Amino acid sequence: MRHPAAAAIGLLVASVLAGCQVPGKPLQPGDKVPAFVADNLDGGTFDGGSLHGAPYMLNIWATWCAPCRHEMPELQRLHDAFSGQGFQVVGVSVDDRGAAEIIRSFLEEIGVTFPIYHDPSWDIADKYGLIGLPGTFLVDAEGRFVRRWTGGFEPMAPEVQEAVREVIAAGD
Repeated sequence: MRHPAAAAIGLLVASVLAGCQVPGKPLQPGDKVPAFVADNLDGGTFDGGSLHGAPYMLNIWATWCAPCRHEMPELQRLHDAFSGQGFQVVGVSVDDRGAAEIIRSFLEEIGVTFPIYHDPSWDIADKYGLIGLPGTFLVDAEGRFVRRWTGGFEPMAPEVQEAVREVIAAGD
């Protein structure tokens, strides 16, 4: 063998990769969304399964994420525009443990009133197959995945509002 060090490195990489789990297939429209549990900012626990029964938009974000911070005011406007029709926006922050006060301060500064939860373990990001933030998921009243936006997006864009109207109408 001409390069024994390269062969050894290749063997090491192959053995490490063989031990890694291959992520499940990404959510497809119509798939049931994964169940999740997150913390309330006041210390309790929230079961994401309780969201089923009404359509919602799930936004996974963090206070240190610039695109997350940028889209938060528009997520609030989207929530305000459609909450009277049984729709809500729900956020789950993946900030570190002990960041509840930082999260609360940011939400107060922006004026966010829709429900926000906290998952410092990033379990929700893993379950939803995120490789970056933010990640936003439109979910119908039966808990089925409808659409995903990865990275920053404009929540009040006409096509987003139309998707929300459609998911609301489908639940009527």
